[in-house]
Amino acid sequence: MDRRSFLVLGSSTLIEVAADWARIEPRHLSQALGGQNIDEELLTWLEQRSGELRSFAAGPHPQVSGLIDAHLNTTIDLITQGRYTSATGRRLHGVAAGLAHCAAWLRFDADRHADAQRHWQAAVHAAHQAGDRDLAAVALSDLAYQATWLSRPADAIRVLEHARSRTRTAAARSLLDVRSARACAVLQDRHGTQRALASAETELERMNPHDTPPVVSWMSMADVNADAGRCWLDLGDPCRAGTAIDSGLSELDPRRSRTKAVFLTYRAEGSLHDRDAFAAAADARAALDTALGSGAARCIDLASALIRRLDDRIERPMIELREYARERLAG
Repeated sequence: MDRRSFLVLGSSTLIEVAADWARIEPRHLSQALGGQNIDEELLTWLEQRSGELRSFAAGPHPQVSGLIDAHLNTTIDLITQGRYTSATGRRLHGVAAGLAHCAAWLRFDADRHADAQRHWQAAVHAAHQAGDRDLAAVALSDLAYQATWLSRPADAIRVLEHARSRTRTAAARSLLDVRSARACAVLQDRHGTQRALASAETELERMNPHDTPPVVSWMSMADVNADAGRCWLDLGDPCRAGTAIDSGLSELDPRRSRTKAVFLTYRAEGSLHDRDAFAAAADARAALDTALGSGAARCIDLASALIRRLDDRIERPMIELREYARERLAG
């Protein structure tokens, strides 16, 4: 086990973070803090730059992590040292929430799980102060997604129940439903999975681009379909899984390389269930290439783990795949 995963939040603490947010209304900042006044020009600049950095973070730009951290630290300094009105305080907390949320994903992709948790937790608190319920709910759902990824699906379901209770938009509810379906499938709860997937589709149909916040603007049927495919794999239905994953991959925004790498790994796993060595090898190779191109350690590990599971197979495509993976990972 990687030492960076040792300090992840325990079950009771993780769920308490979600429960606290679900029951406490956001409060205005009670008083201005000491320091310099924060002018409109600086605040607008921070909001614009943070939005641009979050867009860059979706691509293979390793330098963006340091820039996001620097902007986040600057924003935190302004929150703790500056003097501002309640309205300005909400905007500053909104900037901090968005940057912390993005920083958390970069750490999650790098397999730095404890650090990712701390940043998602910070995003929840900052979004709470900003009055941004959907961003707080999405950050909580990311903590739940990570819990499922770390084989703690029961924790994920409890966190998602709290998170969904105060969402404002259909897109956010659709995302939370998909993640609930994933956790239910790991727990072999077929009824819960089907119910959550049906709700995710219904909410997505209600999605209105005009009121959808940027944090979930990417949500689409591609995500619902591909994650449904992962659910059906977990529930032992590889045929249904293959159809759903194929649909998800065909509709996926090509710029989302990390997501594509994960979905390709799922499809390779489905081909493995169908005993199609050639298809499994081709998808595993594509998943590894896409993951390496994205630079996300989490995606590289996922594809590599699947390839290691093929070590006992002697079919020619598997032998060639293992050789190819050794060369690519060594380079």
